[in-house]
Amino acid sequence: GDYLARQLGVDVKVSFAETIANALQNKGVDGADLIIGKDSVVRHEGARLKLQPHPLAQLSGKDGSTTQQGWVVVWSGDAAQSIGDLKGYRILFGPPDCAEKFAAARRLLASHRIELPPVEACETSEACSDGAAMVVGWGDSQRAAAVISSYAAPLLEGCGTIKKGDLRVVGKTEPVPFVTAFATKALDADQQAALREALLDTATEPELLTALESLLGFLEMPSDGQRTLPVDAPPPTAPSDDGAVHDVATPVSWSGWLGPSRNGHCQWLPKQLPSKLDVAWRVATVRPGLGGLAATHDCVIFGDRDAVNLSDVFRCLSAQSGEERWTVTYPAPGQLDYDNLPRATPLIAGDRVVLFGAFGDLTCARLDSGEVLWQTNVRRQFLAIDELPWGTCSSPLLVDNAVIVNPGAPDASLVAYDLESGAVLWQTPGEPQGYGSLIVAELGGKRQIVGHTQSTLHGWDPQSGRELWSLIPPVDGDFHVPTPTVIGDRLLIASENNATRLFDFDAEGSIVPKPTAVFDELSPDISSPIAIGNQAFCVAERLVWLDATEGLKLVDALEDDAFADNGAILVHGDRLLVQGRGGELLLVSATNRRLQIMARGQLANVEKGRREPPLSYPAICGAHLYLRVGSDVYCVRLPRS
Repeated sequence: GDYLARQLGVDVKVSFAETIANALQNKGVDGADLIIGKDSVVRHEGARLKLQPHPLAQLSGKDGSTTQQGWVVVWSGDAAQSIGDLKGYRILFGPPDCAEKFAAARRLLASHRIELPPVEACETSEACSDGAAMVVGWGDSQRAAAVISSYAAPLLEGCGTIKKGDLRVVGKTEPVPFVTAFATKALDADQQAALREALLDTATEPELLTALESLLGFLEMPSDGQRTLPVDAPPPTAPSDDGAVHDVATPVSWSGWLGPSRNGHCQWLPKQLPSKLDVAWRVATVRPGLGGLAATHDCVIFGDRDAVNLSDVFRCLSAQSGEERWTVTYPAPGQLDYDNLPRATPLIAGDRVVLFGAFGDLTCARLDSGEVLWQTNVRRQFLAIDELPWGTCSSPLLVDNAVIVNPGAPDASLVAYDLESGAVLWQTPGEPQGYGSLIVAELGGKRQIVGHTQSTLHGWDPQSGRELWSLIPPVDGDFHVPTPTVIGDRLLIASENNATRLFDFDAEGSIVPKPTAVFDELSPDISSPIAIGNQAFCVAERLVWLDATEGLKLVDALEDDAFADNGAILVHGDRLLVQGRGGELLLVSATNRRLQIMARGQLANVEKGRREPPLSYPAICGAHLYLRVGSDVYCVRLPRS
């Protein structure tokens, strides 16, 4: 209330209640201008009360997500393991105005051919605790399942309604919008616009974000009034030790390849760009770079080589000034195609950083000093003897406390190292490595590592390294550089010989071999697709937008001279920041089923003739963007207003 009053210059009174009707009955309340609550509930009750609620913005949670899911649960002793096992079961839905527990749950069950009663005949329980308690209480006396909200699941155990292990999740609905801010008919268009801007600006108020238990504050509504962002949004990062506020609220570290959640999503993007980018500092490198950058609010880390090109040199610079803080240097002789620099992006993990060179050297060092804590050469350690003309390219993956890399050796295709000690936790046999990076995701209800070996796409168990499934593409010869992309509970794979394919997963967490959709006109050599909800975006000589809900239908394609065969994409809300040739930045909106360039900015010292395609991925932390262009690293200040 105080924040909105300050921003809007009006008196604001806040009223809390379980329903809108009850809030309107509170003392001193004579109407409603702004309603913040569960999206589907406000829409339902607001319409009934003729308030004409209009969505303005959606609140992100502690994980940055604006969505929730309905979880279908059974008693832990029940035989059902998946949605398909619920035929003939008694289903307890939530109230009809709770989308995740009713409409989305009915769609999920119907998609698995579970016979459902008419809408008006569905058995419902008002609260998640009621449905969960009844299912547990019935035990094996009834074959029953309940639908609860994903956000409520940990609360049920925390308040003692159920004990840990009492329930088993057998299915999850598609994500639905969670908390939304609505304006009522009491506000005119200008007032609604001012209120919307004030809500979006909460991202710059760290104390308010803490009070709201929100990572990114309120986010823009997509054009259709719904928001379906990935549920694995960036985790919050602790404030700096000095308590200072840096740029955009508390900046989220760009901790590795494709950012903190390995999906290209960032905490914030500007709404405009100057034609000449505002360069805070520029530092020359010894060799033109291929590897990406990792950054915190305090430092920037990347791989380089020494002057005679015989050693790897990982460099840590001050984020504020570009001054060199430390280096990690070790011999790494050899000759690779496309030079010998490290390809992998450094991985920041708490007070440590993991560095991976192109000749297989894996190093864990202290983030503050560069002191080497442990080091090995993964190819020599496991006797990988295959020819690797491009070197080890996959960026290290952190899963829990394990660093996952792919030596590509017969007895160690994939290896997990303990982050603290460097000890081998597990190794799994297989074929030589692919050139892309691995991800970790929950697919088909099973958490798994996903990525390519030389010829095959795999899923592995993160705890043991056991292969869960494998899939050989129909056309061989792919280099498998693009990173797999998670879209909801499906997987998007793009490659130069097999185009772009979308895969489902079965209830056991294994990939369904036949793709659900194929788009033949996107075959990137290098570019990794980036997803916003169910929409996928990728640069390959043009910027392509595909809709995964419509069989990878081409929504729009944007042609521009700045787009090369490869292009790095950062996303926030419905905005994309694309690094093009010569370090040129394009700010692109993806609204109303159309891609449109909002603004573009160029590095002043890059001549038109020096329009190299981007070969590394940038890093963003707060309002600072770190780019690698040619033989230089740039820190670019992004405009706040």
